[in-house]
Amino acid sequence: MRLRFLVYLVLYLPLILTAQNLKAPQDYFGFQMGADKKLIDWSQIEGYFRYLDQGSDRIQVVELGKSTRGRPFIAAFFSSADNLKNLDTYQTIQQKLAFPFDVEQEQATQLIADGKLVMLLSLNIHSTEIASSQESVELAYELATRTDEKISAILDNVILILIPSLNPDGQEMVTKWYRKHLGSESEGARLPGLYHYYAGHDNNRDWFMFNLKETRLVAPLLYRQWFPEIVYDQHQMGSAGPRMFLPPYKDPINPNVSSVLLSEVNMLGKYMTSEMTEQGFSGIVNGMMFNSYFEGTMSKTPLWHNMIGILSELASTRMATPLYFPRGSLGRYGAEISRYARGAEFLNPWPGGWWHLRDIIEYEKAAAYSMLGFAVRFKEKIMSNFYKLNKENIAKGQSSPPYHAVIPAKQHDPGSAALMLRRLKMGGVNIYQAQADFTYRGKKYERGGYFIPLAQPARAYIKDLFEVQKYPDLFEYPGGPPSRPYDFTGWTLPLQMGVKAFLSEEAIDVPLKTCSNFTFGPLVQEISEARYYLAEARYNNAYALINDLLYDGITVYRSAQNGDTAAGTFVIQNKSGLLKKLNALSRKYQVPLKGSAVNPVVKGWDLKQPRLAIYQPWRANIDEGWTRLVMDNFKFTYRVVHNNDIRKGRLNQKFDAIIIPEMSTSQLLEGKNKRPDEKKAAEPLIGAARMPEKFRGGIGKEGVQALKDFVKSGGTLITLGKSCNFAIDKIRVPAVNVLKKKKRKEYFAPGALLEMQLDTSHPLAYGMESNVAVRFTSSPAFRLLPHNQESLAVGYFNEDNPLLSGWLIGSSLLAGRTALAEIAVAKGRVILFGFRVQSRSQTYGTFKLLFNAILRSAMTPINKNARN
Repeated sequence: MRLRFLVYLVLYLPLILTAQNLKAPQDYFGFQMGADKKLIDWSQIEGYFRYLDQGSDRIQVVELGKSTRGRPFIAAFFSSADNLKNLDTYQTIQQKLAFPFDVEQEQATQLIADGKLVMLLSLNIHSTEIASSQESVELAYELATRTDEKISAILDNVILILIPSLNPDGQEMVTKWYRKHLGSESEGARLPGLYHYYAGHDNNRDWFMFNLKETRLVAPLLYRQWFPEIVYDQHQMGSAGPRMFLPPYKDPINPNVSSVLLSEVNMLGKYMTSEMTEQGFSGIVNGMMFNSYFEGTMSKTPLWHNMIGILSELASTRMATPLYFPRGSLGRYGAEISRYARGAEFLNPWPGGWWHLRDIIEYEKAAAYSMLGFAVRFKEKIMSNFYKLNKENIAKGQSSPPYHAVIPAKQHDPGSAALMLRRLKMGGVNIYQAQADFTYRGKKYERGGYFIPLAQPARAYIKDLFEVQKYPDLFEYPGGPPSRPYDFTGWTLPLQMGVKAFLSEEAIDVPLKTCSNFTFGPLVQEISEARYYLAEARYNNAYALINDLLYDGITVYRSAQNGDTAAGTFVIQNKSGLLKKLNALSRKYQVPLKGSAVNPVVKGWDLKQPRLAIYQPWRANIDEGWTRLVMDNFKFTYRVVHNNDIRKGRLNQKFDAIIIPEMSTSQLLEGKNKRPDEKKAAEPLIGAARMPEKFRGGIGKEGVQALKDFVKSGGTLITLGKSCNFAIDKIRVPAVNVLKKKKRKEYFAPGALLEMQLDTSHPLAYGMESNVAVRFTSSPAFRLLPHNQESLAVGYFNEDNPLLSGWLIGSSLLAGRTALAEIAVAKGRVILFGFRVQSRSQTYGTFKLLFNAILRSAMTPINKNARN
């Protein structure tokens, strides 16, 4: 006994003494978290978590990987010392409850009794919503050192996974920007550009697509390793309304989310509201603005996985600069709060006065503790419902349609189909491959296709991503305009990615084999020496392969329709030592190459590496960021240009093509948005934070003239979405946006997927099928005017309602209209993409249209006879 005690002293006394001597954040950093005009940055936050990890046995810090810009991305596990020693045991329990194929009720009851509720708390996904990153160190310190009964109960019953920042890069950027401008007129001003390198605010729209490094790092915690029963994501919102939002969420409700689960969400949101109101927190609102219909956010996507997903929103300050709200300054926020007054969902309005960063931290900490207390109090109920919902989904998929999501073996772009399956697997989906041919509703399908059974816990997730969305008709009042949805209304994944798939309404009897590597068609084969090699343009990845070759100076041609050679085929001229590289690239990109003794290009083009520019405004533009991600993923080289680069002119000396991402004409010209009734955007008020002078303004009149000169001298100007209005109004291309002046009651397409027809004989549509789903966000559509040069409608709508998924008002206005046009202007061209061709890097089905537009700028007609 004495020996055991001595061993205990040797092993644990240093930890106990260290934990008692751990410095609180205010002592470690020299100021209280949330102090006016004081912030800690990511390197300091990460360092403090490592410090706690060294000094406490209640925390384990794990580096999940590196962020987009290479910073450590960490998660901290909090629980009792005994629980942390046995994490493997508790993880196994979680996995059994998450995939209860062979777990019956009696065993589940024992697992729940033996297990710990797992909760994931994610902070600071939006970098300018800075408070939660500052809260993180204070919350971590208290969990690591407090010894009161409440904390002990939490640590005994809960495993908390805390992510201090879902965007470490942005946290560091905005903190340093804020510090740099303290004491100037730019104190608290927005950061120029995006606070996530690619996605900005849209990093919270990537949670089923997993395009970004950060979402890919967190996905395994959610859907493969820990399966938290509760996921809580803390945010900030506008400052002039309620102080805090908590669920229940507002209508509409997604039909695939369990009623039991949403009842738990409502219960938890109201529990937190009640507890915080008792503690003296005011201004908390429920049922406002934020709904549980849209899938794709950090807090909501877990709902489709039978996890409680909670979003909170706190009123903002200007970073760490406080704001004062005089009487009468607080107003409506969203359609639900028509006036700032007490109501059923807003029981205790905040009266106004000073609002500090410290206030936000106090609210957020109180909310976190309330949720942890709820987890302790209702542990068995929450874990039991998680198990039951998973078990019910398995049973439902066995007894009622749809039974499978089926992805046939024959795909237009096999690479995109394989990528879709890899992304679904990241979301915790089990996928199988057909080992024999099969027939469904009279149609025969070859073996090698993939089956995703809906008899699995992720049934709601699978069903929601494969079926078309039918958003309800919701209006602000009878006869009034449509209510604006929270986000996109259609996100059907196979439609976005150009993948053929269907949900089977009847059971299909075919032998299946589980798999984790996905390929369509025959495996890529080694090629042998030939004079030329052909790559088909139907593969998105063919463009990455060709870009790699062009970068190295390899000779590449592009074919028009020539006999059996498909229009748009890339023809690579061999040279000494190239074969090994081609085989390596073919394997890397899974693009088959075919050898040829002769150059098949009878009519076509000599292709060089395009000199591409992407315009980046100083006002954060999310579309610009996603454009860069797509370009980087497919190996396009480009240069980012700003206002001065455009205004200087002589653009043809540097660039073949310039992309203007989606933005209003006023943002492009003046660097700011203005209301339709304004002739000029309003000047900022006295006391408002102003951007430094160098980051103000747009391209101005000089920039307009420079772009006109660029096009007339042979350049290709590519305008995306609403920036097409700039090309029409300022470059003066002969086209009309027929939807520009339509009111919302007449035309409204909030993130819908529409069917567009393509002229596949045109180089812009090479590699495409004749019908494609395009993303419309109340986007423009065109009537092309008579012109003295070619003006071609490459993508257009027929006379039918084009809606495929989501919500569309005014479909008749689109009938016969153009959505993709190429208009010749002197020696150059303007290409109008009315739709969101690269939307959130999800619309793989339309990427080739953008790629072709870029390559158009670097294609020179050739005479085959002169070549051979």
